[in-house]
Amino acid sequence: MTKQQNMNINKPHQIINLDDLTVLFVTGKDATKFLHAQFTNDLAGLPVNSWQYSGYCTPKGRLLAFMTIARINDNEYLLILPAEICESILPRLRMFVMRDDVTISPQHEQLYIAGVVSAADVLSDNGLVTEKASGKLVALDNTYMLTINEEMGRYLYITDPERIDRLPLDPADRNNWTQLDIQAGIPAIVTATLEAFVPQMVNLDLIGAVNFKKGCYPGQEVVARVHYLGKIKQRMFVATTPATKPAKPGDKIYIAEQKDKQAGTVVQASNMNSGQILQLVLQTEAVSGNADFRLGDIDGDKVIVGTQPYTIIDTENQQ
Repeated sequence: MTKQQNMNINKPHQIINLDDLTVLFVTGKDATKFLHAQFTNDLAGLPVNSWQYSGYCTPKGRLLAFMTIARINDNEYLLILPAEICESILPRLRMFVMRDDVTISPQHEQLYIAGVVSAADVLSDNGLVTEKASGKLVALDNTYMLTINEEMGRYLYITDPERIDRLPLDPADRNNWTQLDIQAGIPAIVTATLEAFVPQMVNLDLIGAVNFKKGCYPGQEVVARVHYLGKIKQRMFVATTPATKPAKPGDKIYIAEQKDKQAGTVVQASNMNSGQILQLVLQTEAVSGNADFRLGDIDGDKVIVGTQPYTIIDTENQQ
């Protein structure tokens, strides 16, 4: 990505409508115990007024969801996830509540989710408190501010529309927030990619979204086996393509001149000034061999693996 392209998505004082996301409220004296037993990360160890990434798997270790989980107090949590998969995740979670003192509720219609970029001073000037440390949460009067990346001034703001309208921020396209996620190596699991990946394939272990020392959760045995005994043959990479037709989650990546040899899958994509930036799960061997990747078919637009946000290595054999 060029410096100019990077500047285009980091303009100051942006606010981005994230209405494709939704919130589940989880409350009750057993909320921590319940959530800890469902997700890949350590919910029991998550401090109040903090958030973390976590995965939700099938018993076979395949991802049903990737979400941001924020702890408001000892017995109350926010689960932030794509709205399009919420209808399948909500009843599944409720099915496992059983006799626990846990209530899981969808967000009400008047709640608004926005991404805020490079606007810490504007938020402060308008009476909104933000935590300086990434991974922290401020919760006050049904308003929630998650510090996603303090250095970039990147926040998730969950509140009512009237409070959003009062902020002197420039509206920006959803595309900008997606680019920032891709650049940071943060995946998205949507309907098209449900059950397509184990957590390590989308690098959840590399962004602190999997805890290998916690107790059981759905798929834990498979995820742990991959970590301690296996070797990941596919990992998630950032790439670019000159293609102008938007790539979609679930689109296939091939190697030129190797008919019917699928080499990867699109996780998410975002438009740039010239082409697109992609988040792809690719065969690590093919990446190491500098394969000629193509989007959609063996004669499709060229895909170039770029600079990665973190070191992508096989950690599974390191104990």
